[in-house]
Amino acid sequence: MKGINNFKKLAAKVYRLLDQQQRRNFLIIIILMIICSALAQFTAKAIGYLTDDILANKDIVFISIIPVLILILAANVLNEALKIIRRLMVEDAATKTEQKAREQVVVALLKAPLSYFKQNMTGNIHGRLNRCLEGTVKLEKLLFMDLVPAIFNSLAAIIVIFTTLPIVLALPMMLVIPIGLFIVYRQISTQRGIRVELLETKAEIDGTIVELLNGIEVIRISDSVELEKQRFGDKSFYLRQKEMKHHYQMAKYDILKFVNEAVFTVLMIGISVYLATINVISVGNVLTAYLCFAQLIKPLEELHRIFDELAECMVLSEDFFKMLELPCDFSYLPYQQQDLTKIAKPLISVDDISFSYDDNTKVLDGVSFTIEEGRFIGIVGPSGCGKSTLIKLICNLENSHDKAKIGHWPISKLSRHDLSEMIALVPQNPFLIAGTIRDNICYGLAQKVDDDKILAAAKKAYLSSFIAELPEGLDTVIAEGGGNLSGGQRQRIAIARIFLRTPKILILDEATSALDNTAEKYIQREIENLIKEHNLTVLSIAHRLTTLENCDEIIVFAEGKIVQRGQYHELIETKGIFSDMYHGRIK
Repeated sequence: MKGINNFKKLAAKVYRLLDQQQRRNFLIIIILMIICSALAQFTAKAIGYLTDDILANKDIVFISIIPVLILILAANVLNEALKIIRRLMVEDAATKTEQKAREQVVVALLKAPLSYFKQNMTGNIHGRLNRCLEGTVKLEKLLFMDLVPAIFNSLAAIIVIFTTLPIVLALPMMLVIPIGLFIVYRQISTQRGIRVELLETKAEIDGTIVELLNGIEVIRISDSVELEKQRFGDKSFYLRQKEMKHHYQMAKYDILKFVNEAVFTVLMIGISVYLATINVISVGNVLTAYLCFAQLIKPLEELHRIFDELAECMVLSEDFFKMLELPCDFSYLPYQQQDLTKIAKPLISVDDISFSYDDNTKVLDGVSFTIEEGRFIGIVGPSGCGKSTLIKLICNLENSHDKAKIGHWPISKLSRHDLSEMIALVPQNPFLIAGTIRDNICYGLAQKVDDDKILAAAKKAYLSSFIAELPEGLDTVIAEGGGNLSGGQRQRIAIARIFLRTPKILILDEATSALDNTAEKYIQREIENLIKEHNLTVLSIAHRLTTLENCDEIIVFAEGKIVQRGQYHELIETKGIFSDMYHGRIK
Protein backbone atom coordinates (compact mmCIF):
# COMPACT_ATOMS: atom_id res chain seq x y z
CA MET A 1 0.00 0.00 0.00
CA LYS A 2 2.85 2.35 0.90
CA GLY A 3 4.52 1.59 -2.44
CA ILE A 4 1.31 2.41 -4.33
CA ASN A 5 0.94 5.71 -2.43
CA ASN A 6 4.57 6.59 -3.19
CA PHE A 7 3.99 5.80 -6.85
CA LYS A 8 0.87 8.02 -6.93
CA LYS A 9 2.77 10.92 -5.35
CA LEU A 10 5.66 10.53 -7.78
CA ALA A 11 3.33 10.24 -10.77
CA ALA A 12 1.59 13.46 -9.67
CA LYS A 13 4.92 15.28 -9.37
CA VAL A 14 6.08 14.06 -12.79
CA TYR A 15 2.70 15.08 -14.24
CA ARG A 16 3.22 18.62 -12.92
CA LEU A 17 6.43 18.81 -14.94
CA LEU A 18 4.39 18.45 -18.14
CA ASP A 19 3.01 21.43 -20.03
CA GLN A 20 -0.52 21.48 -21.49
CA GLN A 21 0.60 20.26 -24.91
CA GLN A 22 2.43 17.29 -23.38
CA ARG A 23 -0.63 16.37 -21.31
CA ARG A 24 -2.83 16.42 -24.44
CA ASN A 25 -0.27 14.30 -26.26
CA PHE A 26 -0.38 11.67 -23.53
CA LEU A 27 -4.13 11.28 -24.06
CA ILE A 28 -3.42 10.63 -27.74
CA ILE A 29 -0.69 8.15 -26.72
CA ILE A 30 -3.17 6.22 -24.56
CA ILE A 31 -5.65 6.03 -27.46
CA LEU A 32 -2.85 4.72 -29.71
CA MET A 33 -2.02 2.08 -27.09
CA ILE A 34 -5.61 0.80 -27.05
CA ILE A 35 -5.69 0.59 -30.86
CA CYS A 36 -2.31 -1.22 -30.94
CA SER A 37 -3.48 -3.69 -28.29
CA ALA A 38 -6.54 -4.57 -30.38
CA LEU A 39 -4.48 -4.90 -33.57
CA ALA A 40 -2.00 -7.19 -31.77
CA GLN A 41 -4.78 -9.75 -31.22
CA PHE A 42 -5.93 -9.67 -34.84
CA THR A 43 -3.33 -12.21 -36.04
CA ALA A 44 -4.39 -14.81 -33.44
CA LYS A 45 -8.07 -14.49 -34.37
CA ALA A 46 -7.28 -14.51 -38.12
CA ILE A 47 -5.21 -17.72 -37.86
CA GLY A 48 -8.02 -19.42 -35.93
CA TYR A 49 -10.44 -18.32 -38.64
CA LEU A 50 -8.14 -19.60 -41.42
CA THR A 51 -7.74 -22.96 -39.71
CA ASP A 52 -11.41 -23.60 -38.97
CA ASP A 53 -13.39 -21.82 -41.70
CA ILE A 54 -11.11 -21.90 -44.73
CA LEU A 55 -8.47 -24.62 -44.50
CA ALA A 56 -11.07 -27.15 -43.24
CA ASN A 57 -12.96 -26.63 -46.50
CA LYS A 58 -11.83 -29.33 -48.98
CA ASP A 59 -12.68 -27.14 -51.97
CA ILE A 60 -10.46 -24.33 -50.78
CA VAL A 61 -8.81 -22.18 -53.44
CA PHE A 62 -5.60 -20.43 -52.34
CA ILE A 63 -6.65 -17.14 -53.89
CA SER A 64 -9.50 -16.98 -51.36
CA ILE A 65 -6.93 -16.84 -48.54
CA ILE A 66 -5.16 -13.81 -49.99
CA PRO A 67 -7.63 -11.18 -48.59
CA VAL A 68 -7.13 -12.61 -45.09
CA LEU A 69 -3.36 -12.54 -45.49
CA ILE A 70 -3.53 -8.95 -46.73
CA LEU A 71 -5.62 -8.02 -43.68
CA ILE A 72 -3.07 -9.69 -41.34
CA LEU A 73 -0.26 -7.80 -43.08
CA ALA A 74 -2.18 -4.52 -42.95
CA ALA A 75 -3.00 -4.98 -39.24
CA ASN A 76 0.65 -5.70 -38.36
CA VAL A 77 2.01 -2.84 -40.48
CA LEU A 78 -0.52 -0.42 -39.01
CA ASN A 79 0.28 -1.69 -35.51
CA GLU A 80 4.01 -1.08 -35.98
CA ALA A 81 3.40 2.34 -37.57
CA LEU A 82 1.25 3.40 -34.61
CA LYS A 83 3.92 2.08 -32.21
CA ILE A 84 6.55 4.22 -33.94
CA ILE A 85 4.30 7.29 -33.74
CA ARG A 86 3.63 6.53 -30.08
CA ARG A 87 7.32 6.08 -29.33
CA LEU A 88 8.23 9.38 -31.00
CA MET A 89 5.50 11.20 -29.04
CA VAL A 90 6.74 9.67 -25.77
CA GLU A 91 10.36 10.57 -26.61
CA ASP A 92 9.30 14.12 -27.45
CA ALA A 93 7.48 14.45 -24.13
CA ALA A 94 10.37 12.83 -22.24
CA THR A 95 13.01 15.15 -23.71
CA LYS A 96 10.85 18.19 -22.89
CA THR A 97 10.43 16.89 -19.35
CA GLU A 98 14.18 16.33 -19.05
CA GLN A 99 14.91 19.86 -20.26
CA LYS A 100 12.43 21.40 -17.84
CA ALA A 101 13.47 19.18 -14.92
CA ARG A 102 17.17 19.86 -15.50
CA GLU A 103 16.60 23.63 -15.53
CA GLN A 104 14.43 23.50 -12.41
CA VAL A 105 16.83 21.36 -10.37
CA VAL A 106 19.84 23.51 -11.34
CA VAL A 107 17.95 26.60 -10.15
CA ALA A 108 16.97 24.74 -6.96
CA LEU A 109 20.62 23.90 -6.29
CA LEU A 110 21.82 27.41 -7.05
CA LYS A 111 19.27 28.78 -4.56
CA ALA A 112 19.83 26.09 -1.91
CA PRO A 113 21.24 27.01 1.52
CA LEU A 114 25.04 27.05 1.60
CA SER A 115 24.91 24.49 4.42
CA TYR A 116 23.71 21.91 1.88
CA PHE A 117 27.01 22.19 0.00
CA LYS A 118 29.02 21.95 3.20
CA GLN A 119 27.28 18.68 4.02
CA ASN A 120 27.54 17.11 0.54
CA MET A 121 30.57 16.63 -1.69
CA THR A 122 30.39 18.38 -5.08
CA GLY A 123 30.99 15.13 -6.98
CA ASN A 124 28.32 13.42 -4.90
CA ILE A 125 25.78 16.12 -5.82
CA HIS A 126 26.77 15.98 -9.50
CA GLY A 127 26.53 12.17 -9.67
CA ARG A 128 23.20 12.11 -7.85
CA LEU A 129 21.81 14.86 -10.06
CA ASN A 130 22.62 13.04 -13.30
CA ARG A 131 21.39 9.62 -12.13
CA CYS A 132 18.25 11.01 -10.50
CA LEU A 133 17.36 13.09 -13.54
CA GLU A 134 17.92 10.09 -15.80
CA GLY A 135 15.77 7.94 -13.49
CA THR A 136 12.92 10.49 -13.45
CA VAL A 137 12.81 10.71 -17.26
CA LYS A 138 13.10 6.92 -17.54
CA LEU A 139 10.12 6.59 -15.19
CA GLU A 140 8.03 8.53 -17.70
CA LYS A 141 9.26 6.37 -20.59
CA LEU A 142 8.69 3.11 -18.71
CA LEU A 143 5.11 4.05 -17.99
CA PHE A 144 4.15 4.95 -21.55
CA MET A 145 6.48 2.75 -23.59
CA ASP A 146 6.51 -0.42 -21.47
CA LEU A 147 4.14 -0.71 -18.51
CA VAL A 148 0.87 0.74 -19.83
CA PRO A 149 1.21 -0.95 -23.27
CA ALA A 150 1.93 -4.26 -21.48
CA ILE A 151 -1.23 -3.85 -19.39
CA PHE A 152 -3.38 -3.00 -22.44
CA ASN A 153 -1.94 -5.92 -24.43
CA SER A 154 -2.63 -8.29 -21.53
CA LEU A 155 -6.21 -7.02 -21.17
CA ALA A 156 -6.79 -7.41 -24.92
CA ALA A 157 -5.41 -10.97 -24.80
CA ILE A 158 -7.65 -11.80 -21.80
CA ILE A 159 -10.72 -10.48 -23.64
CA VAL A 160 -9.94 -12.62 -26.70
CA ILE A 161 -9.25 -15.69 -24.55
CA PHE A 162 -12.58 -15.43 -22.67
CA THR A 163 -14.59 -14.69 -25.82
CA THR A 164 -12.97 -17.50 -27.81
CA LEU A 165 -12.30 -20.35 -25.38
CA PRO A 166 -14.45 -22.27 -22.93
CA ILE A 167 -14.22 -21.25 -19.28
CA VAL A 168 -12.59 -24.58 -18.37
CA LEU A 169 -9.54 -23.58 -20.45
CA ALA A 170 -9.61 -19.80 -19.92
CA LEU A 171 -9.60 -19.87 -16.11
CA PRO A 172 -6.48 -22.06 -15.65
CA MET A 173 -4.65 -19.85 -18.15
CA MET A 174 -5.39 -16.84 -15.95
CA LEU A 175 -3.65 -18.34 -12.91
CA VAL A 176 -0.28 -17.56 -14.47
CA ILE A 177 -0.93 -13.85 -13.83
CA PRO A 178 -1.38 -13.71 -9.99
CA ILE A 179 1.47 -16.18 -9.43
CA GLY A 180 3.75 -14.22 -11.76
CA LEU A 181 2.79 -10.91 -10.12
CA PHE A 182 3.45 -12.35 -6.65
CA ILE A 183 6.96 -13.42 -7.69
CA VAL A 184 7.60 -9.98 -9.19
CA TYR A 185 6.29 -8.29 -6.03
CA ARG A 186 8.60 -10.38 -3.84
CA GLN A 187 11.50 -9.61 -6.14
CA ILE A 188 10.94 -5.85 -5.96
CA SER A 189 10.16 -5.66 -2.23
CA THR A 190 13.27 -7.64 -1.21
CA GLN A 191 15.59 -5.66 -3.48
CA ARG A 192 14.40 -2.09 -2.83
CA GLY A 193 16.72 -1.53 0.14
CA ILE A 194 19.83 -2.67 -1.69
CA ARG A 195 19.00 -0.37 -4.62
CA VAL A 196 19.07 2.65 -2.30
CA GLU A 197 22.36 1.45 -0.83
CA LEU A 198 23.87 0.98 -4.30
CA LEU A 199 22.82 4.49 -5.33
CA GLU A 200 24.34 6.03 -2.20
CA THR A 201 27.59 4.09 -2.69
CA LYS A 202 27.84 5.18 -6.34
CA ALA A 203 27.24 8.80 -5.30
CA GLU A 204 30.03 8.48 -2.73
CA ILE A 205 32.38 7.12 -5.42
CA ASP A 206 31.46 10.06 -7.68
CA GLY A 207 32.41 12.41 -4.86
CA THR A 208 35.74 10.64 -4.40
CA ILE A 209 36.55 10.88 -8.13
CA VAL A 210 35.93 14.65 -8.21
CA GLU A 211 37.96 15.01 -5.02
CA LEU A 212 40.89 13.15 -6.61
CA LEU A 213 40.76 15.15 -9.84
CA ASN A 214 40.71 18.43 -7.94
CA GLY A 215 43.82 17.37 -6.02
CA ILE A 216 45.73 15.80 -8.92
CA GLU A 217 48.74 18.13 -8.58
CA VAL A 218 49.14 17.40 -4.86
CA ILE A 219 48.71 13.67 -5.50
CA ARG A 220 51.51 13.73 -8.06
CA ILE A 221 53.83 15.81 -5.90
CA SER A 222 53.14 13.49 -2.95
CA ASP A 223 53.48 10.41 -5.18
CA SER A 224 50.32 9.05 -3.54
CA VAL A 225 48.76 7.35 -6.59
CA GLU A 226 49.11 3.90 -4.99
CA LEU A 227 47.56 5.15 -1.76
CA GLU A 228 44.60 6.65 -3.64
CA LYS A 229 44.33 3.50 -5.76
CA GLN A 230 43.95 1.44 -2.58
CA ARG A 231 41.46 3.89 -1.03
CA PHE A 232 39.38 4.04 -4.20
CA GLY A 233 39.74 0.29 -4.77
CA ASP A 234 38.26 -0.50 -1.35
CA LYS A 235 35.13 1.49 -2.19
CA SER A 236 34.87 -0.10 -5.65
CA PHE A 237 35.23 -3.60 -4.16
CA TYR A 238 32.47 -2.88 -1.63
CA LEU A 239 30.22 -1.68 -4.46
CA ARG A 240 30.96 -4.81 -6.53
CA GLN A 241 30.07 -7.09 -3.60
CA LYS A 242 26.74 -5.35 -3.15
CA GLU A 243 25.99 -5.49 -6.89
CA MET A 244 26.75 -9.22 -7.12
CA LYS A 245 24.54 -9.93 -4.10
CA HIS A 246 21.78 -8.08 -5.91
CA HIS A 247 22.36 -9.98 -9.19
CA TYR A 248 22.24 -13.37 -7.41
CA GLN A 249 18.89 -12.50 -5.88
CA MET A 250 17.54 -11.32 -9.23
CA ALA A 251 18.67 -14.57 -10.89
CA LYS A 252 16.80 -16.60 -8.25
CA TYR A 253 13.54 -14.83 -8.98
CA ASP A 254 14.10 -15.07 -12.74
CA ILE A 255 14.23 -18.87 -12.41
CA LEU A 256 10.94 -18.90 -10.47
CA LYS A 257 9.26 -16.75 -13.13
CA PHE A 258 10.51 -19.00 -15.93
CA VAL A 259 9.21 -22.13 -14.17
CA ASN A 260 5.82 -20.46 -13.61
CA GLU A 261 5.45 -19.50 -17.27
CA ALA A 262 6.75 -22.86 -18.57
CA VAL A 263 4.39 -24.89 -16.37
CA PHE A 264 1.33 -22.90 -17.43
CA THR A 265 2.35 -22.97 -21.11
CA VAL A 266 2.49 -26.79 -21.03
CA LEU A 267 -0.73 -26.91 -19.02
CA MET A 268 -2.52 -24.66 -21.53
CA ILE A 269 -1.31 -26.71 -24.52
CA GLY A 270 -2.29 -29.98 -22.84
CA ILE A 271 -5.79 -28.82 -21.86
CA SER A 272 -6.51 -27.21 -25.24
CA VAL A 273 -5.33 -30.28 -27.19
CA TYR A 274 -7.39 -32.55 -24.95
CA LEU A 275 -10.49 -30.39 -25.46
CA ALA A 276 -9.90 -30.45 -29.21
CA THR A 277 -9.72 -34.28 -29.20
CA ILE A 278 -13.15 -34.50 -27.56
CA ASN A 279 -14.54 -31.84 -29.94
CA VAL A 280 -15.14 -29.23 -27.25
CA ILE A 281 -13.04 -26.72 -29.19
CA SER A 282 -11.71 -26.67 -32.73
CA VAL A 283 -8.14 -26.91 -33.94
CA GLY A 284 -8.33 -23.24 -34.82
CA ASN A 285 -9.25 -22.50 -31.20
CA VAL A 286 -6.15 -24.41 -30.10
CA LEU A 287 -3.98 -22.16 -32.25
CA THR A 288 -5.81 -19.04 -31.08
CA ALA A 289 -5.43 -20.18 -27.45
CA TYR A 290 -1.70 -20.67 -27.85
CA LEU A 291 -1.15 -17.36 -29.63
CA CYS A 292 -3.28 -15.45 -27.13
CA PHE A 293 -1.49 -17.11 -24.22
CA ALA A 294 1.81 -16.09 -25.80
CA GLN A 295 0.44 -12.52 -25.99
CA LEU A 296 -0.51 -12.82 -22.32
CA ILE A 297 2.80 -14.13 -20.95
CA LYS A 298 4.96 -11.93 -23.21
CA PRO A 299 4.11 -8.82 -21.15
CA LEU A 300 4.45 -10.96 -18.01
CA GLU A 301 7.97 -11.93 -19.05
CA GLU A 302 8.79 -8.25 -19.40
CA LEU A 303 6.84 -7.23 -16.33
CA HIS A 304 9.61 -8.19 -13.90
CA ARG A 305 12.06 -6.07 -15.91
CA ILE A 306 9.57 -3.21 -16.10
CA PHE A 307 8.70 -3.33 -12.39
CA ASP A 308 12.34 -3.86 -11.49
CA GLU A 309 13.42 -0.78 -13.46
CA LEU A 310 10.33 1.06 -12.25
CA ALA A 311 11.34 0.41 -8.64
CA GLU A 312 14.84 1.72 -9.34
CA CYS A 313 13.46 4.76 -11.17
CA MET A 314 11.13 5.48 -8.25
CA VAL A 315 14.10 5.53 -5.87
CA LEU A 316 15.96 7.85 -8.24
CA SER A 317 12.89 9.99 -8.84
CA GLU A 318 12.23 10.37 -5.11
CA ASP A 319 15.80 11.58 -4.69
CA PHE A 320 15.42 13.93 -7.66
CA PHE A 321 12.34 15.59 -6.16
CA LYS A 322 14.15 15.89 -2.82
CA MET A 323 16.77 17.94 -4.66
CA LEU A 324 14.11 19.86 -6.58
CA GLU A 325 12.29 20.65 -3.33
CA LEU A 326 15.35 21.86 -1.42
CA PRO A 327 14.44 24.90 0.68
CA CYS A 328 15.52 28.24 -0.72
CA ASP A 329 18.38 30.02 0.97
CA PHE A 330 17.14 32.83 3.21
CA SER A 331 18.62 35.39 0.81
CA TYR A 332 16.19 34.32 -1.92
CA LEU A 333 13.07 35.03 0.07
CA PRO A 334 10.67 37.31 -1.87
CA TYR A 335 11.47 40.76 -0.52
CA GLN A 336 10.03 43.94 -2.00
CA GLN A 337 12.42 45.67 -4.38
CA GLN A 338 13.77 48.92 -2.98
CA ASP A 339 14.53 52.31 -4.54
CA LEU A 340 18.34 52.27 -4.50
CA THR A 341 18.75 55.82 -5.84
CA LYS A 342 18.26 57.29 -2.36
CA ILE A 343 20.36 55.74 0.40
CA ALA A 344 20.50 57.06 3.93
CA LYS A 345 23.82 57.63 5.70
CA PRO A 346 25.96 55.82 6.71
CA LEU A 347 26.25 53.58 3.65
CA ILE A 348 27.18 50.46 5.64
CA SER A 349 26.47 49.89 9.30
CA VAL A 350 27.19 46.82 11.40
CA ASP A 351 25.65 46.76 14.87
CA ASP A 352 26.92 44.30 17.49
CA ILE A 353 27.14 41.29 15.17
CA SER A 354 28.07 37.95 16.67
CA PHE A 355 28.16 34.92 14.40
CA SER A 356 28.80 31.20 14.74
CA TYR A 357 28.79 28.32 12.30
CA ASP A 358 27.45 24.85 13.07
CA ASP A 359 30.02 24.05 15.77
CA ASN A 360 28.83 27.11 17.77
CA THR A 361 32.35 28.55 17.95
CA LYS A 362 32.08 32.33 17.72
CA VAL A 363 33.69 33.58 14.52
CA LEU A 364 32.54 37.18 15.09
CA ASP A 365 31.95 38.55 18.57
CA GLY A 366 30.14 41.86 19.06
CA VAL A 367 31.45 43.61 15.93
CA SER A 368 30.18 47.16 15.27
CA PHE A 369 31.26 49.85 12.79
CA THR A 370 29.93 52.25 10.17
CA ILE A 371 31.31 53.16 6.73
CA GLU A 372 30.44 56.34 4.87
CA GLU A 373 29.97 56.43 1.10
CA GLY A 374 33.11 56.95 -0.99
CA ARG A 375 35.50 55.57 1.62
CA PHE A 376 38.35 53.12 0.99
CA ILE A 377 38.43 50.73 3.96
CA GLY A 378 41.04 48.06 4.60
CA ILE A 379 40.26 44.95 6.64
CA VAL A 380 43.17 42.95 8.05
CA GLY A 381 43.90 40.39 10.71
CA PRO A 382 45.45 36.96 11.27
CA SER A 383 43.99 33.90 9.51
CA GLY A 384 40.69 32.78 11.03
CA CYS A 385 39.93 36.11 12.70
CA GLY A 386 36.53 36.52 10.97
CA LYS A 387 37.35 38.78 7.99
CA SER A 388 35.82 36.51 5.31
CA THR A 389 32.79 35.79 7.49
CA LEU A 390 32.16 39.54 7.81
CA ILE A 391 32.25 39.85 4.01
CA LYS A 392 29.78 36.96 3.70
CA LEU A 393 27.40 38.77 6.05
CA ILE A 394 27.66 42.02 4.06
CA CYS A 395 27.06 40.06 0.81
CA ASN A 396 24.12 38.27 2.48
CA LEU A 397 25.75 34.87 2.00
CA GLU A 398 25.20 34.34 5.73
CA ASN A 399 22.26 35.73 7.70
CA SER A 400 23.10 38.89 9.67
CA HIS A 401 19.60 38.92 11.26
CA ASP A 402 19.09 42.62 10.50
CA LYS A 403 22.33 43.67 12.28
CA ALA A 404 24.09 44.66 9.06
CA LYS A 405 22.53 47.43 6.97
CA ILE A 406 23.01 49.33 3.72
CA GLY A 407 21.55 52.76 4.40
CA HIS A 408 18.48 52.10 6.51
CA TRP A 409 17.74 48.71 4.91
CA PRO A 410 18.77 45.49 6.66
CA ILE A 411 20.98 43.59 4.21
CA SER A 412 19.15 40.37 4.99
CA LYS A 413 15.91 42.01 3.76
CA LEU A 414 17.27 43.17 0.39
CA SER A 415 16.62 41.04 -2.67
CA ARG A 416 19.43 39.33 -4.53
CA HIS A 417 18.76 41.68 -7.45
CA ASP A 418 19.15 44.74 -5.24
CA LEU A 419 22.40 43.45 -3.79
CA SER A 420 23.81 42.58 -7.22
CA GLU A 421 23.13 46.15 -8.32
CA MET A 422 24.90 47.58 -5.27
CA ILE A 423 27.75 45.19 -4.47
CA ALA A 424 30.56 43.73 -6.58
CA LEU A 425 32.81 41.07 -5.02
CA VAL A 426 36.22 40.03 -6.35
CA PRO A 427 37.31 36.91 -4.41
CA GLN A 428 40.81 35.50 -4.11
CA ASN A 429 39.82 32.53 -6.27
CA PRO A 430 37.56 34.03 -8.94
CA PHE A 431 34.81 32.12 -10.66
CA LEU A 432 35.54 31.63 -14.36
CA ILE A 433 33.33 29.76 -16.81
CA ALA A 434 34.43 27.54 -19.69
CA GLY A 435 34.01 30.17 -22.42
CA THR A 436 35.79 33.02 -24.12
CA ILE A 437 37.68 35.83 -22.39
CA ARG A 438 34.86 38.14 -23.54
CA ASP A 439 32.26 35.88 -21.88
CA ASN A 440 34.21 35.90 -18.62
CA ILE A 441 34.83 39.64 -18.46
CA CYS A 442 31.15 40.31 -19.21
CA TYR A 443 29.90 37.62 -16.81
CA GLY A 444 26.84 38.72 -14.84
CA LEU A 445 26.01 41.75 -17.00
CA ALA A 446 22.40 41.99 -18.15
CA GLN A 447 23.20 44.18 -21.18
CA LYS A 448 25.47 43.34 -24.09
CA VAL A 449 28.70 45.37 -24.06
CA ASP A 450 30.69 46.36 -27.16
CA ASP A 451 34.32 45.28 -27.53
CA ASP A 452 35.69 48.80 -27.09
CA LYS A 453 34.32 48.98 -23.55
CA ILE A 454 35.52 45.44 -22.80
CA LEU A 455 39.03 46.28 -23.99
CA ALA A 456 38.99 49.51 -21.95
CA ALA A 457 38.06 47.50 -18.84
CA ALA A 458 40.77 44.96 -19.68
CA LYS A 459 43.32 47.76 -19.94
CA LYS A 460 42.44 49.03 -16.47
CA ALA A 461 42.85 45.47 -15.18
CA TYR A 462 46.35 45.29 -16.77
CA LEU A 463 45.18 42.69 -19.31
CA SER A 464 45.72 44.54 -22.58
CA SER A 465 49.13 43.11 -23.47
CA PHE A 466 48.04 39.60 -22.52
CA ILE A 467 44.92 39.76 -24.74
CA ALA A 468 46.86 41.39 -27.60
CA GLU A 469 49.32 38.47 -27.64
CA LEU A 470 46.54 35.91 -28.07
CA PRO A 471 45.81 34.89 -31.69
CA GLU A 472 42.06 35.04 -31.07
CA GLY A 473 42.07 37.96 -28.65
CA LEU A 474 38.80 38.26 -26.73
CA ASP A 475 37.53 35.13 -28.50
CA THR A 476 40.22 32.96 -26.86
CA VAL A 477 38.55 30.09 -25.02
CA ILE A 478 39.27 29.64 -21.33
CA ALA A 479 39.29 26.13 -19.88
CA GLU A 480 37.02 25.10 -17.00
CA GLY A 481 37.85 27.21 -13.96
CA GLY A 482 40.52 29.05 -15.96
CA GLY A 483 42.74 25.98 -15.95
CA ASN A 484 44.83 27.28 -18.87
CA LEU A 485 45.54 30.62 -17.12
CA SER A 486 47.85 31.67 -14.33
CA GLY A 487 46.45 32.74 -10.96
CA GLY A 488 47.24 36.37 -11.76
CA GLN A 489 45.49 36.22 -15.13
CA ARG A 490 42.39 34.75 -13.51
CA GLN A 491 42.34 37.51 -10.91
CA ARG A 492 42.81 40.24 -13.53
CA ILE A 493 39.86 38.92 -15.58
CA ALA A 494 37.71 39.05 -12.43
CA ILE A 495 38.93 42.59 -11.69
CA ALA A 496 38.15 43.67 -15.28
CA ARG A 497 34.49 42.85 -14.58
CA ILE A 498 34.21 45.63 -12.02
CA PHE A 499 35.32 48.26 -14.55
CA LEU A 500 32.27 47.40 -16.69
CA ARG A 501 29.95 48.03 -13.77
CA THR A 502 29.24 50.93 -11.43
CA PRO A 503 28.44 49.30 -8.07
CA LYS A 504 28.12 51.41 -4.97
CA ILE A 505 30.23 48.97 -2.95
CA LEU A 506 33.29 47.05 -4.15
CA ILE A 507 34.62 44.23 -1.98
CA LEU A 508 38.12 42.92 -2.68
CA ASP A 509 38.85 39.67 -0.83
CA GLU A 510 42.59 39.07 -1.41
CA ALA A 511 41.72 40.00 -5.01
CA THR A 512 45.34 40.87 -6.00
CA SER A 513 47.18 38.19 -4.01
CA ALA A 514 48.47 36.46 -7.17
CA LEU A 515 49.64 39.63 -8.95
CA ASP A 516 53.19 40.92 -9.23
CA ASN A 517 54.00 44.32 -7.75
CA THR A 518 53.81 46.17 -11.08
CA ALA A 519 50.34 44.81 -11.97
CA GLU A 520 49.09 45.33 -8.43
CA LYS A 521 50.17 48.97 -8.28
CA TYR A 522 48.68 49.67 -11.71
CA ILE A 523 45.31 48.11 -10.80
CA GLN A 524 45.36 49.77 -7.37
CA ARG A 525 45.70 53.15 -9.08
CA GLU A 526 42.79 52.40 -11.43
CA ILE A 527 40.58 51.36 -8.51
CA GLU A 528 41.44 54.58 -6.68
CA ASN A 529 40.46 56.52 -9.81
CA LEU A 530 37.17 54.58 -9.85
CA ILE A 531 36.55 55.60 -6.24
CA LYS A 532 36.97 59.28 -7.18
CA GLU A 533 34.92 59.11 -10.40
CA HIS A 534 31.90 57.25 -8.99
CA ASN A 535 32.14 57.93 -5.24
CA LEU A 536 32.71 54.18 -4.91
CA THR A 537 33.01 52.57 -1.48
CA VAL A 538 35.71 49.89 -1.26
CA LEU A 539 36.28 47.21 1.37
CA SER A 540 39.60 45.49 0.82
CA ILE A 541 40.82 42.39 2.67
CA ALA A 542 44.56 41.97 2.22
CA HIS A 543 47.47 40.07 3.74
CA ARG A 544 49.89 42.16 1.65
CA LEU A 545 49.58 45.25 3.83
CA THR A 546 51.23 47.62 1.33
CA THR A 547 48.08 47.43 -0.82
CA LEU A 548 46.26 49.28 1.98
CA GLU A 549 48.67 52.22 2.17
CA ASN A 550 46.17 54.67 0.63
CA CYS A 551 43.15 53.48 2.63
CA ASP A 552 41.06 56.07 4.43
CA GLU A 553 40.88 53.67 7.39
CA ILE A 554 42.02 50.17 8.27
CA ILE A 555 39.98 47.93 10.57
CA VAL A 556 42.06 45.26 12.34
CA PHE A 557 40.45 42.01 13.51
CA ALA A 558 41.62 39.38 15.98
CA GLU A 559 39.65 36.43 17.33
CA GLY A 560 36.40 37.76 15.87
CA LYS A 561 36.70 41.24 17.38
CA ILE A 562 37.83 44.66 16.17
CA VAL A 563 41.04 45.37 18.06
CA GLN A 564 42.44 48.36 16.14
CA ARG A 565 41.31 51.10 13.76
CA GLY A 566 43.34 53.76 12.05
CA GLN A 567 45.36 54.75 9.01
CA TYR A 568 48.25 52.80 7.54
CA HIS A 569 51.27 54.70 8.88
CA GLU A 570 49.58 55.39 12.19
CA LEU A 571 48.94 51.68 12.79
CA ILE A 572 52.51 50.74 11.87
CA GLU A 573 53.78 53.05 14.59
CA THR A 574 51.22 51.84 17.13
CA LYS A 575 51.98 48.74 19.17
CA GLY A 576 49.49 45.99 18.25
CA ILE A 577 48.52 43.32 15.74
CA PHE A 578 48.87 45.50 12.62
CA SER A 579 52.42 46.47 13.52
CA ASP A 580 53.24 42.84 14.32
CA MET A 581 51.83 41.75 10.93
CA TYR A 582 53.76 44.49 9.14
CA HIS A 583 57.04 43.41 10.75
CA GLY A 584 56.34 39.72 10.12
CA ARG A 585 55.76 38.76 13.74
CA ILE A 586 52.20 37.49 12.92
CA LYS A 587 51.06 35.75 9.72
